[in-house]
Amino acid sequence: MSGDHGHADGHHNPIPGYLAVFGFLFAVTAFELLPLFGVLDLPAPLLLGLSAVKFVVVVLFFMHLYGDKAINNRLFFIPMVMASATVGVLMLFAGTWTLQWPVRTHHDHATGEITEVRDSEEVVKRYRGRWQGNCNAWVESSVTGNTYCASPIEPYSTLPAYDALKVTVAAADPAFDGWDAKSADDKKALLMKKGEEVYGGKCAACHQANGAGLAGVFPPLAGDPVANGGPAAEHITTVLKGLNGKTINGVSYAAAMQSWSSVLNDQEIASVVTYERNSWGNNGGVVEPAQVTALR
Repeated sequence: MSGDHGHADGHHNPIPGYLAVFGFLFAVTAFELLPLFGVLDLPAPLLLGLSAVKFVVVVLFFMHLYGDKAINNRLFFIPMVMASATVGVLMLFAGTWTLQWPVRTHHDHATGEITEVRDSEEVVKRYRGRWQGNCNAWVESSVTGNTYCASPIEPYSTLPAYDALKVTVAAADPAFDGWDAKSADDKKALLMKKGEEVYGGKCAACHQANGAGLAGVFPPLAGDPVANGGPAAEHITTVLKGLNGKTINGVSYAAAMQSWSSVLNDQEIASVVTYERNSWGNNGGVVEPAQVTALR
């Protein structure tokens, strides 16, 4: 083989070409593996196409190595280049160039300030390519622009054997000990701090970190008639029991909101409701845990 391809017979050095082929195969394999890590979302037909491309390139490469006279020394580069262009076009039309990195750099053109923005862990685990369940609505994160499942369909069994897997309400937070003895300011500060934590983990995936919601899918909480000074009982009940198909400010929202009564305790619900009623320009007052207890 060295006699066929070495310098002795005047042929060019084949090593750079071989390295190019190996690099190409490595790059294609990396693209095939990226969906396993939730970094890049590739549709199944494209993955099959990549496998076919690798197969063709490997066959042509070995035909070249073993001196098949039907294959010109440089001919196997032609399908390699054509395959690369085809894959690029398919990815462009499939919208798969967007890398699903949880952290993005945000450049404020008005101030020139560059900051890092990050999706919450709840959003990250629902990224397209990571979320393995069914989904009612795929949306783009208002923080990073990544696509994630904002309304997952999670099957629930009533079989006794499944009881051990049911979500249970968290234990009371020691920070709320001596609640009645706390001042009004201390109560609000505690509720707002806890509420921001609960909102970021449970609510922001749908209603967004800025409370703006998603047009036609999830209603905004900023300026919402209930959250901004409306009946606290209605707000609490919505969080406890969920909501479906309600029209708010003339806009109908089809996505269903789940019930949080079996997930959040009274302190957590009081906190997140207080946070929603006092953020993004809302002025809805404080909700205490006892009000939640009375409405369960």
